[in-house]
Amino acid sequence: REHDVPLEFSRMRLRFIHGFVAENVRLGETKNSDRPALTAGEVQLRLNYPALFHGRFQVDGFVLRNGKFTLPVSPTNALVLLNLQSELRFQTNGTWSLDQFRADFAGAKITLSGEVAHAPEIRNWPIFSGQKPGGHGAGRPLEKFSDTLRTLKFQGQPEFNVALNGDARDVHSFTLRLNGRVPEVRTPWFSGHQLQLAANLTAPAEAPVELDESWGFWTNLQPFRLVWTVRAADVHSEKINADAAEVDGVWQAPELAMTTLSAQLGGGKMDATASLNIATRMVTFTNNSAFDLHTVAALLTPKVREQLAEISWTQPPQLRASGRFRLPPWTNGAADWRDDIERTVQLAGELAFTNAVAAGVPLDSVRTHFLYGSLIWSLPDLELVQAGTKLKLSGEESEATKNFHCRVSGAFDAESVRPFLTTSNAVRGFGYLTFNEPLALDLDVRGNVHDFDRLVATGRVALANFAIRGQMVDWLTTSVAYTNLMAEFFHPRLARAGGAQTFAAEKVTLDLAGEKLFITGGDGKVEPMVVGRAIGPKTAKAMEPYQFLSVPATRVNGCIPLKQKDDEVVTDDADLYVNIVGDVPFRWRKFETPRITGTVRWWKNYLIITNAVTECYGGTAHGWGVFDVQTAGPGTDFKFFIAGMNADFHRMGQALWSPTNSLEGAVSGWAEVTRANSDDWRTWNGFGAARLRDGLLWDVPVIGVVSPTLNIISPGLGNSRATEAAGNFTMTNGVVFTDSLVIRSLMMRLEYVGTVDLDEKVNARVTAQLLRNTPLVGSLMSTLLWPVSKVFECRVTGTLGQPKPVPIYVPKLLLMPLHPIRSMEEMFTPAATNPPPSK
Repeated sequence: REHDVPLEFSRMRLRFIHGFVAENVRLGETKNSDRPALTAGEVQLRLNYPALFHGRFQVDGFVLRNGKFTLPVSPTNALVLLNLQSELRFQTNGTWSLDQFRADFAGAKITLSGEVAHAPEIRNWPIFSGQKPGGHGAGRPLEKFSDTLRTLKFQGQPEFNVALNGDARDVHSFTLRLNGRVPEVRTPWFSGHQLQLAANLTAPAEAPVELDESWGFWTNLQPFRLVWTVRAADVHSEKINADAAEVDGVWQAPELAMTTLSAQLGGGKMDATASLNIATRMVTFTNNSAFDLHTVAALLTPKVREQLAEISWTQPPQLRASGRFRLPPWTNGAADWRDDIERTVQLAGELAFTNAVAAGVPLDSVRTHFLYGSLIWSLPDLELVQAGTKLKLSGEESEATKNFHCRVSGAFDAESVRPFLTTSNAVRGFGYLTFNEPLALDLDVRGNVHDFDRLVATGRVALANFAIRGQMVDWLTTSVAYTNLMAEFFHPRLARAGGAQTFAAEKVTLDLAGEKLFITGGDGKVEPMVVGRAIGPKTAKAMEPYQFLSVPATRVNGCIPLKQKDDEVVTDDADLYVNIVGDVPFRWRKFETPRITGTVRWWKNYLIITNAVTECYGGTAHGWGVFDVQTAGPGTDFKFFIAGMNADFHRMGQALWSPTNSLEGAVSGWAEVTRANSDDWRTWNGFGAARLRDGLLWDVPVIGVVSPTLNIISPGLGNSRATEAAGNFTMTNGVVFTDSLVIRSLMMRLEYVGTVDLDEKVNARVTAQLLRNTPLVGSLMSTLLWPVSKVFECRVTGTLGQPKPVPIYVPKLLLMPLHPIRSMEEMFTPAATNPPPSK
């Protein structure tokens, strides 16, 4: 009572050694069960014997054994200390000293020592008053603390050592030192082994900062300075696991700081710091880590987790970062925090990793600094290396709008795009390309990450040593502008075959949506068959018979389709003009010319040749042609027209029939094939006409069949120069028919009526009218010699190269005197079997 300690006991004894000992002791009021209470098996009173000697009964302290302390925090919950053992000494000025305090609390062993001045004032503390503080008072935190203790599960007995000192008149004057060791603990949030705790609670030397009382819990801590350290091994939780962790922190108003946040996890280590200024609500932090980020994936948003799942590392990435953000007012609900915080975040750092795989693509190394502020991400110096790809990127992205802008330069391995192609057309189209070197690029790119159809890109690209369907290109350079699925290439330049073949244009436009390529103002010298093979095998095969013997100079304008079906271009949208502007040698079948010019138009599935002008065996020729490059079945359907003037008959014979001949004269004529297929001569149909002036025809075998006989009648008659030869013809299913072929000379007229097919088989009738063209008397002489002319009328069969004449009106035996040796040979030589038709 003298020290304001209400004490009750069942009895008190005087022991020789321990002095007065009270048994079954209770300290505290017995009437109110909601107030703290201390009971003990016995309490040994420490008497002041000098005072007793002078007649005063003075208690200097007591020793408590087998005690129990109960602190109610709710009608159904209380904090309880068991097995209390302690020694309490009463000093002057109401100072109590606590020595050798030991107790069991929530499964832990606690030892406590300390000194409290004006200790009787403790009974006035709200925590011991029995009142139910509201708002942000102490009652609710104690209740939460008690509920939390119930969830803790320990393996082995934790030990805590506490030293407490202060003045009971001012609760904020207390200092506390805590050291603890926990062998193993399991909580609803985490589990760990070998926990070590150290804390030091003191009052700061300087004046405390005044805080707003509405900040609740922080106002209770405001006058204190708290320093703590927590270490643990094998820390496991639902969202993160660590081999070891350490947290060092300090609180001194208005600053709460974690000076060390270190963890060994994910094959690496994380070191971080963080601080919170309670007055400004500003959080600052730093981070220096190198561990597998998949270890903390559960802490991230679903979108970030999904993106992170596509990345793997053989070595942990290195991440350094520092930043700050402001918390919303403490009175705001938690639902507002994310948006409020995001707008205040400022972040700077560096990320680097090697030997990673992202979305199935191996990455050799990635390194970048990064900045974040005002909802804008900035990457000033991203460097990416992947096989042949070496890119540098600088750019930014708005977190609010998802718009981005970046500059990309370096070398890009186009093969790395292949795994990302999803449509069959894209996969097939990309398969026609072969890249042997990376693409060099320097691009400015803008867009939105949610709508790549709005992507805009400008800059320059260059590509070397690549192939389209096996057709090699040495290099390609161009400026480019891309928007709305349309790419425009300005002033592209291309070279192949060591620079011998080139192409340049004012502009090339790639319509990705329509799958078309437009060429404007193209000029080049590229082998046509290279272009045909690049378009597709069927187009190349259709072009094979038409051979430019040197690379033509061309001007190109129009549209090239890019749609693919069955490994071939769909030509519905084709409309391309190619003008041959320089003289170039050309060959088609046996026809060959040293120079040709004209226009080639690729329209839909047709290859159209117009305005073709060529030298023709010393003369000239012009014409046109239409070729169906998408013909169903074998060969190519086509039609054409050709007209020539003054061709050298001798040179024509050298090319078409015989390298050695005695043909002479100037040939003019025209021919039109109205329908034909290159794979079957029987499909050819058409008509035409031809004329020879001042020529020698007798080396043409089918004409020269009557030459020897005429020379017997009159030497030189069968080799006389024709003043004119002319005739019209029609062609049906590959068979040429004429009924008007007339060869005139001064001594005779030779008439041919019959057919010859494109396999060179002949079936004709030949009539020689002697002296028919003799001036003045030619008609009369021809009439008088009509019986003789009938002698020379014969049917010619066989082939153009080996004709077989048969007299119509004269038995073959009667002709032996005219040519006995040849007649005998033909009589005794078996007739040869005609070969089958060839294609």
